[in-house]
Amino acid sequence: MRVRQLTVAAAVLVVAACSTGSEDMALLHREITDIQREIGQLQTDSLDKRDLQAMENRLQEMSSQSLRSNADLTTEVTRLQEQIEALQASLDLTTRQLQNISQELAASRTNLGTGAVLPPVTAGEVPPDEVGGEAGSAAAAAAGAAAAAGGAASTPEQLYRSAYEDYMRGNYDLARQGFRDYVTRYPGTELTDNALYWIGECLDAEDKSQQALDVFSQVLDDYPTSDKAAAAQLKKGLLYLKMDDQAQGVVHLQYVVYEYPGTREADLARERLKSLGMTIR
Repeated sequence: MRVRQLTVAAAVLVVAACSTGSEDMALLHREITDIQREIGQLQTDSLDKRDLQAMENRLQEMSSQSLRSNADLTTEVTRLQEQIEALQASLDLTTRQLQNISQELAASRTNLGTGAVLPPVTAGEVPPDEVGGEAGSAAAAAAGAAAAAGGAASTPEQLYRSAYEDYMRGNYDLARQGFRDYVTRYPGTELTDNALYWIGECLDAEDKSQQALDVFSQVLDDYPTSDKAAAAQLKKGLLYLKMDDQAQGVVHLQYVVYEYPGTREADLARERLKSLGMTIR
């Protein structure tokens, strides 16, 4: 619109110039030149504005791409952090389990050496001093034959150790049967609660989450003062999370933190809660 007005003004000046005479021609030429220069400047300004708008659009596009990239990067970093924390928790739990195993094996060797824990007498294992003469000798021989037939599982300690070795080899079904056999045959020993706990671990390793959860609950119900109580409580929380029941998982993990302070299980529970966005002091 401004260009058109300037053009009309120039035409008017030309007409006016024709009526005023020749002495105003020089002034008229200068005015026409100035008008042409201004028109050219307006055209240049218009071009610059278009370029500026294009640049602004490009900057906005680049800014949007940068924001999307930053968001994707943040999500990826968060995911990697969660994986690292989960791996660290798993490593810590494994370390704790190995420490417990060492303690259990040491206790088993001590009991085996002192004869503190002995298998119960069954119908086929009649003590020689309760029968006389050849009958007592025959009963003892029968008991010895039964023990020999039992192989490595002839004592509670051997049965427990054999089941645990199967667990460490990844033979979870066989290990679970061995621990179950131990709990059934020797329900009153110092390792009965441990054997029950490892049944739960075997079930968890076999992805039988609900059955594992039931076993860990049994450990807590039957052996509330067991040295495996904190670990069983921790496993319940982790299993609930594994089963997508976050509410119950959080409750049980918090219980570990508050009821077993200072334990490694409490530290693991606190770290897992932190990975869920919860800070527990």
